[in-house]
Amino acid sequence: MTETTNVQSIGYLPPQISSHYITFEKGQKVLLFLNYFQIDDQSLILISPRNFEYSNLNFIMFSSNICPSYKASKKLIVSIEQFKSIVSFNILLFCDLYQNNSAKSYSKQARTIESFISPNQCDQVNILTVPGEQGIDFKKVEQYLDCKFKYIKQHYRSNSLVYMDSPYKLYNVLYCFDKNTQLIEYFRFLIDNQIYNELSEIQQHYQVSNLEMTLYKFFDNKDLPNSMNSVQAIRKKFNNQTKDQQFYLLQQMKHINQMHQQADYQNLICPDCQSISKCSFLVSKSQQIFLAGQSELYAYPIPIEYMNLIGRLFSQLICQMMHYAKTQNVNNKLSNIAQIERIEEAISCPSFNLERNYQNLEMLGDSVIKYLTSAMLFEDRGLNNESLLSSLRIKLITNKHLSDVYIPLQIRTMNSKIHYKKVRNHMTTTINDVDDFKLSRKQQADIYEAICGACYIKDYEFSDVIKFFKLTNFGFQGIFQIFYSGNSLIQFPDIYNNNIYPFKQQKQLKPFVQKSIYNQSLEKFEQFLGCKLSRLSEAMTVDDYERLEFLGDAILELLIVVNVHKECEKYYYTQQQQQMCREGKLQSNLLLCPGWLHIAKISLLDNGFMGTMALYYGYHQYAIGLCQETQNEIEKVLDSLRQEEFNEFYLINQYSTQIPKIMSDLWESVAACIMIEYGWEGVVKIYGEMYKPFIQYVVQNIYTIYDYYQVINRNIQIEKN
Repeated sequence: MTETTNVQSIGYLPPQISSHYITFEKGQKVLLFLNYFQIDDQSLILISPRNFEYSNLNFIMFSSNICPSYKASKKLIVSIEQFKSIVSFNILLFCDLYQNNSAKSYSKQARTIESFISPNQCDQVNILTVPGEQGIDFKKVEQYLDCKFKYIKQHYRSNSLVYMDSPYKLYNVLYCFDKNTQLIEYFRFLIDNQIYNELSEIQQHYQVSNLEMTLYKFFDNKDLPNSMNSVQAIRKKFNNQTKDQQFYLLQQMKHINQMHQQADYQNLICPDCQSISKCSFLVSKSQQIFLAGQSELYAYPIPIEYMNLIGRLFSQLICQMMHYAKTQNVNNKLSNIAQIERIEEAISCPSFNLERNYQNLEMLGDSVIKYLTSAMLFEDRGLNNESLLSSLRIKLITNKHLSDVYIPLQIRTMNSKIHYKKVRNHMTTTINDVDDFKLSRKQQADIYEAICGACYIKDYEFSDVIKFFKLTNFGFQGIFQIFYSGNSLIQFPDIYNNNIYPFKQQKQLKPFVQKSIYNQSLEKFEQFLGCKLSRLSEAMTVDDYERLEFLGDAILELLIVVNVHKECEKYYYTQQQQQMCREGKLQSNLLLCPGWLHIAKISLLDNGFMGTMALYYGYHQYAIGLCQETQNEIEKVLDSLRQEEFNEFYLINQYSTQIPKIMSDLWESVAACIMIEYGWEGVVKIYGEMYKPFIQYVVQNIYTIYDYYQVINRNIQIEKN
């Protein structure tokens, strides 16, 4: 292996990127995988040694909208000679872009063909690029190789890179002039293109005071004061006997790493790419110039549009393909039990992607796991009290247990953003420093929960989550199918607009009962609910409801979290909003975050809300075994509730300490009672309808509600300190 200091630190390279290319028929055929990308209005083909699978998500890099054209790579078999030409094309192209070539030949550190097809080579980036739209344009490949190896020349055409005596030394055309072009016109061009700031600066640099001459005369006149080195070099070789009528001032083509010089690398935003033109090899701010007559100038055989695509985006695409590959490999391990774009979200840490990571799915998955473990434990009638059920559930949902079942998966996550500038020229011998970050126990547990969330929202059913449990030996043994079928989705209208707190409206239509009548028959309560419930007596009896309340707590949490998450994603988590956030056009606190889901839980599941709902719908009148003291507390708080206007959303939660906890317990136990006989369909039909206007209100006013609780929490911290 050639000795080299070309080291890149981009972490683990997935096999889709680093594997050798497969040969067969005694090494005469090579299997390629073609990956097609639509970039704005252009196409780009990248070749990989293994198959890629893509999500439907497009992404934006340096103001270019990029989308995989297909959901998977396309296979292509080529001859070994064709493959050699592709490799040679890439070696020459990237050594041009990285300026590794010598003046008249390609780099001595260039990789061999064996390094791409031998299985015993060290891990390197083996992604290749080729010209073409629908397939590889071998004609352009051969034209390029002929230019480099056979010196077959094409005369200069506008909007192309150029060379003079050697196709290994490339330039961009800065300025075209003839023998009548005035010097001042050129100087104004330099100012307009921000190569210099003002005329006096140019005059000092060029050592010229008389501007009333032609540019041709300026280079031809050797009696003028010595100018900067590049001008003096032009004067020395200037041929005033030339027959050329057109002349060109050139700049050496910029290095690929000089693209996006003013960029925000973290968010892949470049101010120079905000315009229509975007960064280009045709534009450089270098002050060093070269001169060529029209007859000396030859066109670089690769179209500038293709060169600019590679220069602007290739390294970044390599990083993106690493993420695609990791997502694909996790998805394959999980046997495609979740949508691939959700898997990508579930294995992305906040340090990798601040706008789209596992945190929201983790909170959703936490509620899914809590529900499934609660239902499974509830099935065991031997677990006859809430305390025992809760302690067993805690063992299943702790970070330690979730981390223990996560580790054997050996998932490669996205836990830090790869700086694309760390990607070196992969066509020279490169050492890859594999330095993956390690996850903490909590992060492992969070990602496990996020994957559960991703599995659930594939179809909003439990079957895929249960498959994931079995795959990871979670210890799930639930068998009562009514608990594990159906979904928890409430049907919301496409658009809703109501800024009035729902309880204010409901109370105006139907006030709280004016006089409570306790110990009413359960048949009357069943009429209100609209269904017969065989375990309603257990659910409403003070000393008997604990087990049902344990299950009902998990049911209602999932009902709220799933529906708030789904509705918030529609309004506060679109791809456009995520991109605007990355570009600084949208404040990050306006994007869906776990804090919102947590606040929704507080707003709709605390004792104040659930207790008020239970009192409003008269649950206390059907409760069995309420002592007189509790009845007195209920009547006292009912007096306050009857007078409350509910003008603000937070007022209902302020009753949390006044309402006896038994009311929220009954609210939860009845939900479990419905689940046992009618499943999620029954829960959504009865409790979903009661919660529906409140979920709509919370989603629509989530900014206000979140800010309110942030202030409350800050005040609490201030008081503690």
